[in-house]
Amino acid sequence: MMQNRLFTTVHDVLDPLTGFRHSLRWPAGGALLRADAWPKGQGRDIDGSHLWVLPALYDADAHLPMVPFGVRQSDLYRAMAGGIGQMNVALPWQQARLFTLRELVNDSAGFFPAIVPVLSVSPNEDSRDFPQWLRQYAGEVKECLPSVCKLYSYDPHFERNLEAVWQAGLKAVVWNSTDEALERLVANASGRPLHLRHAVSAGMIAVMRRARQATLQSSPHFLLPLGEGKRESLTVLPPPRAPEDIQSLADSVLDQVDLLSSDHGAPHQSGVSVGPGLQTQQHFLPVLLTLCERYSWPLESILAKVTRAPAKIFGTRVPQGVLLVDPDYRETVAAWPNQASDRAPYEGLELTGRVLAISNDRQVLLV
Repeated sequence: MMQNRLFTTVHDVLDPLTGFRHSLRWPAGGALLRADAWPKGQGRDIDGSHLWVLPALYDADAHLPMVPFGVRQSDLYRAMAGGIGQMNVALPWQQARLFTLRELVNDSAGFFPAIVPVLSVSPNEDSRDFPQWLRQYAGEVKECLPSVCKLYSYDPHFERNLEAVWQAGLKAVVWNSTDEALERLVANASGRPLHLRHAVSAGMIAVMRRARQATLQSSPHFLLPLGEGKRESLTVLPPPRAPEDIQSLADSVLDQVDLLSSDHGAPHQSGVSVGPGLQTQQHFLPVLLTLCERYSWPLESILAKVTRAPAKIFGTRVPQGVLLVDPDYRETVAAWPNQASDRAPYEGLELTGRVLAISNDRQVLLV
């Protein structure tokens, strides 16, 4: 039967991480096959000598409205366009408590890109009831979800929720809204498991590193000089920093930042975002390639921060798929559909590279 199927074969594709070339083949609706070479004349034959094959990326920090509305194909397509094969998606406790965790995990299973729900606590007055809920459901949380919980220092009940997370045996994933809050958290961490989000400067990293067991996270929009006036006009917390902080952060990335993530926040069902957040997943791989080019970073080192590192930190698996990439493509970024300018940090910038196809262990999708 396989001989009667129409194959698409991309010949002589470079793996820049190894220097070897491969040919990639897949039937419609089937899994990717890789070999040193495939015979021609069995379907579509494409010269891939100018293309790259790269591992699918793991975006460890995304926000989609998947609980109130369900998973939308438009959100998945943004991730695919950015080369993301797997993403952690915040599962707000205030919404999750209305369902069983197993229901929510099953509801988000089977999508491509893969979705990993991660428990979070929205920073509002309702969070006062979180410790009691967690004491009852900690076992189910660790059975169904990664053993972490996202918290925000400006939550009115942050201190008691943080202690509840640690007492439950979970890793606290924290964004500190002020330097004072970060200093206080680091001083009180006492070696307990901690993952710190949104490193924006070398000075902040130095403070974060005082927490012995902490891992650190940053995002590409903190590492590129943005278009004129863009830094001041974005609706995001924390806001991108001044050029001197950008450079100091860039100087620290290779050795001091454990992972890079998009911090993508999708608009709600109406197309309007009601809180701070950027839509960035669709440019994840291009902006990473652009950063490597700008700062002469080894591609392998940066890809490790968006593949193996998040899997290790969150106790999940590395994405199984690969990307077919045009590394020479140049794009001047324009806003995507339903993307307001204040949510588009890369608007007007020229980014490098384009994802042409993405695979998992079951299928290949053209982007």
